[in-house]
Amino acid sequence: MPRDLASKLSNELRQESAAIPGQAVALIDDQANKTSYVVGEEFLFQGLEHDEVSRDRLLALLREGDAGPEVSREEGFVRMRAKIDQFNDKSV
Repeated sequence: MPRDLASKLSNELRQESAAIPGQAVALIDDQANKTSYVVGEEFLFQGLEHDEVSRDRLLALLREGDAGPEVSREEGFVRMRAKIDQFNDKSV
């Protein structure tokens, strides 16, 4: 089931993001003792400009979460780790 959940960016978060372009901004939830990260779309899809299948799968995973039909959480992690390793190999 798709989730059309979006929040507006606060001025504080906008300023933090602008101060460190191309990097993730940590959101700390001290009540739940969890950290989430906000990244720009350019950062998220960096390297996927010519790989529409992977881009579409990543979008589906983000929209559906771990309950989506595309991939399991474990499989998504394995695929994302493989992509990161692939990018790291190309940058050497």
